[in-house]
Amino acid sequence: MEYDSLKDELLSIADTSLKYATSLDSSAEFEVFLFFNSETHAEISQGVVKAKDGITLGNAVRAAKGKRVGFACASGIAIERVKLSVTEALGIVNSIKVEDERFQGFSDPSPPGKDGVFAEEILEIDTDFLLKSSEAMIAEAKSVDERAKIISGEASASWGGYAVANSRGVLQGSVFGDNGCVVQVQAIEGEERRGAFEFDVARDRVYKADGLGRMAAEEAVSLLGAKKLDITSKMRTLWTHIPAALYVLSSLGQSVLGQPVVEGRSPLNDKIGEAIAKSDLTIVDNGQKPIGLGTHAVDQEGHPQRKNPIIEKGVLKGFLFNTYYARAFGVESTGNCARGGGAFQSSNPYESSPGVVTKWLEISAGTKSEEDIISEVDDKAVLIKGFPLGIFHTNVSTGEFSIVAGEAFLVEKGEVKYPIQPVSIAGNFYEGFKNLTGISSELRPLPWGIENPMFAFDGFSVTG
Repeated sequence: MEYDSLKDELLSIADTSLKYATSLDSSAEFEVFLFFNSETHAEISQGVVKAKDGITLGNAVRAAKGKRVGFACASGIAIERVKLSVTEALGIVNSIKVEDERFQGFSDPSPPGKDGVFAEEILEIDTDFLLKSSEAMIAEAKSVDERAKIISGEASASWGGYAVANSRGVLQGSVFGDNGCVVQVQAIEGEERRGAFEFDVARDRVYKADGLGRMAAEEAVSLLGAKKLDITSKMRTLWTHIPAALYVLSSLGQSVLGQPVVEGRSPLNDKIGEAIAKSDLTIVDNGQKPIGLGTHAVDQEGHPQRKNPIIEKGVLKGFLFNTYYARAFGVESTGNCARGGGAFQSSNPYESSPGVVTKWLEISAGTKSEEDIISEVDDKAVLIKGFPLGIFHTNVSTGEFSIVAGEAFLVEKGEVKYPIQPVSIAGNFYEGFKNLTGISSELRPLPWGIENPMFAFDGFSVTG
């Protein structure tokens, strides 16, 4: 298949498959989902070179009678492969007696949104190009410091699309594509080993690898010589872009989704219209941002994606739904359906039934630079970088969390002093939003569907 004709081909197969399904049993309601993804990937790690160029494609069918639903999936999108899934899904729904009281049918048709922009130069990227990028990032990192010992580089490019057809008249599709690279560095000195990484990802241009190796190596080396904090106290914590993004994704990014809202597990259920954060915090889930990695014309059940406000100047404005949970909650879908989705998405979404995810979280920039936020620390604070361990192990219903920050620095009297050994940080995510003391003016788009600033919080417990 070719990128330019992909959507039309998928729609044609979906339409033909739906007609076949209806011919088998006109009393049933059907939904057909087709997925196609072409990916080229290259990696160099410890001198070992790996490269692959392949296609993932598959189909999923749901059949429904009343409140009974059957699901089947298979690899491949040829008509005969989809017919197998149709037959299996229909057989399941005819054999089961269990009813889903929340189910009220598949998505209704609506005019689609717009697909995100796509640089067609990405289609020309091959494994040779990716390997050269990986080699360049590794060579650059090695040149920084002899203590940068273990270095790996990888890069990838992908493009694809999906189509959805159902008995209610939905026949919609979307195409997508992006590319990116990442370099990881381990700096070693004596018994101490510290790691860091840098990356670039985009859909509107070819990724830029220049400078990433240098930045990752410098960061890893800067973490050497870590000292014990030797403090147990409530103190200010400064979360740079990556940990700040994970903070949002593991808290609000879960509790505003349809499933915990409908099931009553979200602590935000009855707080629409209430202030739940400082007034300078605004968060929007923008499924129509042209360069957003999660932007599609329709979600994965055929409903148009859109821009959905979550928090506006500190006030909770709304939740995110697919059709299933929207109807259970008595509202309309917000276009947030995905299959096997989330911050770290499945490579085979057709194997999963529809769920609810954020598409592209935009957090409005603050008025202070990162330097300003650091300089405002009167006493002591901890500056967090990288992936905090345990951040996705939070209890969504309470917001209580406890993480280990392995990449951290002591800030004292407005200056970053030195790296510190891993520290534990504990508190409550939702209380944290009320105790924001700083939001940086610099934003960074990240590959997990979010664009965000640095955060500064008061009130979390720090144990070093």
